[in-house]
Amino acid sequence: MNKSRLVQVLSSLLWLTGCASTSLQTRSEPLSSDQRHRSILAFNRGIASLQKKDADYYEAVNHFKKAVRINPGFYQAHYNLGLLYSRGNDFKNAEEAYQKAIQSRPKDRAANFNLAQVYLRQDKFEPAIQILESFIESNPTDHQARNNLVVLLRKQKDYHKAVDQARYVLDREPGQVLAYNNLATIFSEEKRHEMAEDLFRRALTLDPDNSLVLNNLGLAKLKNNDIQQALELFLKSFKKQSKLTEAGMNAASVYMKSGDYVNAAKVYKKIARATPGFLPALVGHAVAMRCLGQYEKAEKSYQQILGLDHTNPQAMFNLGILYMKFREKPQWACQAFSKFLKAGRATPVEKKRAQEYLEELRLQHPKSCKINKEKP
Repeated sequence: MNKSRLVQVLSSLLWLTGCASTSLQTRSEPLSSDQRHRSILAFNRGIASLQKKDADYYEAVNHFKKAVRINPGFYQAHYNLGLLYSRGNDFKNAEEAYQKAIQSRPKDRAANFNLAQVYLRQDKFEPAIQILESFIESNPTDHQARNNLVVLLRKQKDYHKAVDQARYVLDREPGQVLAYNNLATIFSEEKRHEMAEDLFRRALTLDPDNSLVLNNLGLAKLKNNDIQQALELFLKSFKKQSKLTEAGMNAASVYMKSGDYVNAAKVYKKIARATPGFLPALVGHAVAMRCLGQYEKAEKSYQQILGLDHTNPQAMFNLGILYMKFREKPQWACQAFSKFLKAGRATPVEKKRAQEYLEELRLQHPKSCKINKEKP
């Protein structure tokens, strides 16, 4: 697969995300002291798995799942499962985890916002909009919720409503930086570049180090082919806020496209450390390692991804490429491509390419691929 296709598409998505608190949610049905102890122990083990130098995401998920089996009302465990599933692009389980977190805390801001984000990442605009509109109805002065709604409306190409929401915020809070940022992003998408840059400048006058504004201004610069300035803005944004994955991914993407795999790998690694389980960074790091000829490190990165998402299509496809072209392990390559196809998560183009590689392997190494020949 072409390396440029393996990097996350540049995005100006703006969302409130974060880590769950470690305090416990009171349960309607009282737990025994032994149950409480075991659920907390499982939760803490999940946190410890994420804090390892090489985080074990699969292990962390299993510990959090154990915690909620013991205590179904354990908000933090559900929330953290939602975060990990979402970072691993397992949207079905992410939805379920956030919904259970919301059952424990119906008005919880972070869980509601993140559930809306999960819907958005699947282009399910209506349920995402419903969540935020319902939240705004109960919390009309929550401008962050309105700013997030602007992002949704913009992604839906409903620019008129998006502008109305941003202006609603600015009418009530003229110094609201993200409202300027969102308006600027809308104008940038509409190719009204002068207006967009003017609004970005206003936002940065109010808050010169705002990471979200710096990132989106970088995207605007990139659209104008000002690549070096865009890169500088992405790096500055990511340095200011390491959990803003968009800024880091955008910087790494510029490095990848320019063939600077060393710096790309460094940025991907920083993203993965700041946001444990964030799959696009892990995939990007693996691709950069492969481009640098560090095949064992690339393989380790792909295996780490599969620990979080055992049928992840990018990891399985690229493992196939790695084994086929760089590690000279045709049997392993055949297995990787076969699993990739059986998982049913490939696009038609990806499926066709995998089938072509598999046929090539079968012709060149019939004995190695014999096991996979019956069920491609």
